Amino acid sequence: MASWNIRRYRDGDKEAIVELLRIVFGKGYTREYWNWKYRENPGGPSMVWLAEHDGKIVGHYGIIPVPMKLGNSYIKGSFSTDAATHPLYRGQGVFSALVNRAYLDVAGSQVPLTYGLPRVEMGPIYKRYEWAGHICFMRYMVKILNWNAALGRYIDNELVTGTISSVLGKMRRPMSPPDGSVEIEEISRFDGRIDRFWADASRCFTVIVRRDQTRLNWRYADHPQDKYTIYTAVKGDRILGYCVLKIGPGKGRGKQENLRVGFIVDIIGIGQDIVGCLVRWAANWFEKHNVDVVACMMSEGHPYPRAFRSAGFVTYPCRNVALKATVNLPGTSIDERQTYSQALVLSQNYFLRDKRNWFVISGDGA
Repeated sequence: MASWNIRRYRDGDKEAIVELLRIVFGKGYTREYWNWKYRENPGGPSMVWLAEHDGKIVGHYGIIPVPMKLGNSYIKGSFSTDAATHPLYRGQGVFSALVNRAYLDVAGSQVPLTYGLPRVEMGPIYKRYEWAGHICFMRYMVKILNWNAALGRYIDNELVTGTISSVLGKMRRPMSPPDGSVEIEEISRFDGRIDRFWADASRCFTVIVRRDQTRLNWRYADHPQDKYTIYTAVKGDRILGYCVLKIGPGKGRGKQENLRVGFIVDIIGIGQDIVGCLVRWAANWFEKHNVDVVACMMSEGHPYPRAFRSAGFVTYPCRNVALKATVNLPGTSIDERQTYSQALVLSQNYFLRDKRNWFVISGDGA
């Protein structure tokens, strides 16, 4: 077994970190993306812990500060991300050691709450997240725009696929146009109106990432890789809601990769009618851009099921991403052989354990 040590990030580590993350996550992980995510984050300095062996970075774990609304107060929350171990060093406890040190660091920095979105299919690595309290699974709301392409993932016979898609296409519910009293505007950046909107909209949420002008522009307008299209629902000079859209390929192998998927990455509005208006607008926009499937991933207790169903979306029965959270206790360490003190505290906190109190959408990751 190789001998490695755990330490915090130091200036000059970035190149080696990006090299490791490319090995683990793919060549699309760039220096610009890591720098945007960890150094330019408006929430403050990120906490990055590394595993090192003979001067080589073999493990990485990041925690990004995120401003959050918790009840009637604002706190400095955080998001755990980029858990990565070099393939040659897996099974040696690198992940556990990184998590242990990282959360001691977070607690000592007076960051009381951390959430994450681990993928269930990570198998053994996902099970290691059991130290964190399970809040819920994420829910996918899906609308099929091109049944022929979607069914082609599972059926090779073109005649059968064409027949089924023709029948389903006729059954598809027509989408009504947006309410004439509300205008839909495309913007490239959020301005001061979004802060006024957030002051009103935030009252409807209990546990949610703060969505002010600074945070939203960093997350969407200034992203170094992904291109987002942003729409706002406006009445007069007042923003009543917004949605953030992205087009990308389907995930998976073979025919799945050929699917053109539209993602509603973020959406919030004042009232179900405004959200429904934005959902219908998004579906129409994706259809004009020849998208096959529209999807939106939100936490189970999200408040908008009626708005999505009225636009023809259904819940996709998929439980491959979970919302986990931990209460960070200063001075405690993690022992995998016992119930972690963080998870124990969370399990006794019914306010945090109630999935109906959480609103998390895919855009709340990074």
